[in-house]
Amino acid sequence: MYQTYVRIVGGNWRDDFEFAHHAPSPEPEGPGLVWREAARNLWSGSWGSQPRGTVILESSGLWLAYVKLDEPPGLSPVTTVGRFATAEEALLATDAIWTSR
Repeated sequence: MYQTYVRIVGGNWRDDFEFAHHAPSPEPEGPGLVWREAARNLWSGSWGSQPRGTVILESSGLWLAYVKLDEPPGLSPVTTVGRFATAEEALLATDAIWTSR
């Protein structure tokens, strides 16, 4: 004689998962960008839900910073902020340009 066991799971099975796009940002948005370390050599800055800044480690050992200033019709201008010795310097310089717009 065979027995069948049925496990009943209540609710939605997705309830136990946390998705990155659903989790609120731990940092409150201030005048600067909200920065997240996407990889050990890449930082991504956002304003609202839009990506606005990028800081990436070059093979030379310097951190290269870019900022996307506005959303005009057509192509969006991406401005090179500069090259910096540390990621923190690059993040601060990018924030300074973002807040001065």
